[in-house]
Amino acid sequence: MKHKMLVLGVMLSCLLGLTACGDNAKINTVEGSRYSSDIFTAEALKTYASTIEDNNFEYWYLQGITPENFEDKLYLDIAMSTSDDRYNVLANGYESWYKAVKDLGYSDLSTLQDDLYVKDVTYQVNKEGVLVVDAEVAGTSHTADMEIYLTNRGEPTDIGVTVNKTTGEKLENAGLNTLLGMGMAFAILIIISLIISLFPVFIGGGNKKKKESDKEIAEKAMDNTINQIAEQEELVGDTELVAVIAAAIAAYEGSGSTDGFRVRSIRKVNTNWKKH
Repeated sequence: MKHKMLVLGVMLSCLLGLTACGDNAKINTVEGSRYSSDIFTAEALKTYASTIEDNNFEYWYLQGITPENFEDKLYLDIAMSTSDDRYNVLANGYESWYKAVKDLGYSDLSTLQDDLYVKDVTYQVNKEGVLVVDAEVAGTSHTADMEIYLTNRGEPTDIGVTVNKTTGEKLENAGLNTLLGMGMAFAILIIISLIISLFPVFIGGGNKKKKESDKEIAEKAMDNTINQIAEQEELVGDTELVAVIAAAIAAYEGSGSTDGFRVRSIRKVNTNWKKH
């Protein structure tokens, strides 16, 4: 039993060791790949990265080339002399470098080519068998990683630049992005609530009059009755006057009839009615 456990342990150790070896890519060498170790050396790849960064990107930047006018100014020079594929790679790479140049930092346009330079390169053949060159671009404020993917003929298939920022700067950017996103969400909600609150105005509901209560209707009826009595007190008899006053009282109290009370006498107090 002990012998079996020992064999099993040795087998597991070998498997784990082989897995670890397979995952570890060889750095700064192209041995065992389709790339020639005589051509793709550290010195040659650093020169290649410096040529792209100095002679292409920095030169275009000083000439006033932007991602917006890149096609108008450089398509004929690049695509006609090489190919559309190389043009697209350089156009995308320059746009990435253009967005990173301010974070990299430089003193002045006159010193741009001295302030920005390729400091060092590392390279390896990835799992797909493609050579990836990581060129460290130094500036006055930050450094950046310029990644270049190369074919075995030395043609770039992709170029990207990423600025190396501190943890504090990354957290600050994340916080600003979060606040901006939340602010936009709340602003949209407020706008929606305002639009909903204005719906009655849009559909004409804002012009509707407030519904009168039963008490207000009864008070208006009482006032109208008193006004009529004041205007016609000399023209009606006691019987008609009693009926009118009884009807007015019933309307004020909200009763449908005068069965609950009886007017026994009417006595004139003032010669002039006061309207309230």
